[in-house]
Amino acid sequence: MIRKHDRWSELGEENLGELNIQWARKIEEFHNGPAGAGPMTLMKAIMNDYWADNPLGVNDGWNKEKIDMVMSKLYWCWVAWMDLSHMEVGEEE
Repeated sequence: MIRKHDRWSELGEENLGELNIQWARKIEEFHNGPAGAGPMTLMKAIMNDYWADNPLGVNDGWNKEKIDMVMSKLYWCWVAWMDLSHMEVGEEE
């Protein structure tokens, strides 16, 4: 989904794992709206998992590694969305 990685998007891909990325690709393939629905839906799921559905809330003693892990996942989603929603006309993934 991401054409050119930087350090943080590579870390995000590693932290997300292949199954989450495949899930985002499937949403992207079957969605009839604007490009980028897959990564943005995955971003919403991440926010739900770590904030909205977390009974302890965001202040449950996260260390630097956990913050980096969650932020890299969110960053991956943002970069993938940017790639998909800003492709040049006639350019294919």
